[in-house]
Amino acid sequence: MPYEILRFQKCKAGSVAACERVTTNAKKTPIKSNPDIDIGRSKDNYHLVAPPQYTYKKEINHKIAAAG
Repeated sequence: MPYEILRFQKCKAGSVAACERVTTNAKKTPIKSNPDIDIGRSKDNYHLVAPPQYTYKKEINHKIAAAG
């Protein structure tokens, strides 16, 4: 049965890069806190919203500048 995981998290500017690495599975080894992660299935992941063109931090700063 298919399922999906949605993740929403509020974070401060200093931790945006760490959130990006986790969200995009930048690490190619399983996270120690969750050994059940099957890296071989990462190719099946997809984005419901297109990922930012730049890093998360640059994208956030761009959106803040555009809003102000």
